[in-house]
Amino acid sequence: ARFCAGDAAIGERFENIREAVLRKERAADGPLRSEVVAMRKRMVDAKPNNSRLFDLKQDPGGMIDIEFMVQYLVLQHASTYPQLTTNIGNITLLKMFGELGLIPAGLAANVGDAYRKLRKLQHQLRLQGQDLARVEPALVADHIPHVLTLWNSIFGLDVAH
Repeated sequence: ARFCAGDAAIGERFENIREAVLRKERAADGPLRSEVVAMRKRMVDAKPNNSRLFDLKQDPGGMIDIEFMVQYLVLQHASTYPQLTTNIGNITLLKMFGELGLIPAGLAANVGDAYRKLRKLQHQLRLQGQDLARVEPALVADHIPHVLTLWNSIFGLDVAH
């Protein structure tokens, strides 16, 4: 959430509350991890892809997995690294996670590249008027394993997939 318009005093209060919530200390063995995994599983179950194409957003290794991992890492580590709560985007946050040693830097770069590729393909499909962002699996075959490797290192093997 971000404050974007309205009374400046309300906006400042909103941002203060937002920062406090994001920077709240969370136990490493607390419920956050299992809640994220459960939420992702509900999404996978609600929108199964029965086609032979890769769904850029919904399929395991896709954009939603990347976004969930980024959000989880921010929530888990923002109490120690408050700079994680700035609005800098998923790719920059992945790079920052790598620089901070929260995830391997090389893997952070590879997942950032994957997100960039997936977003580019999604934009191309949307500009062509396609509602579903699905592509031939070969178009993303070099990228998806990196996303799944990071997912598995954070959440465990195939816990939501």
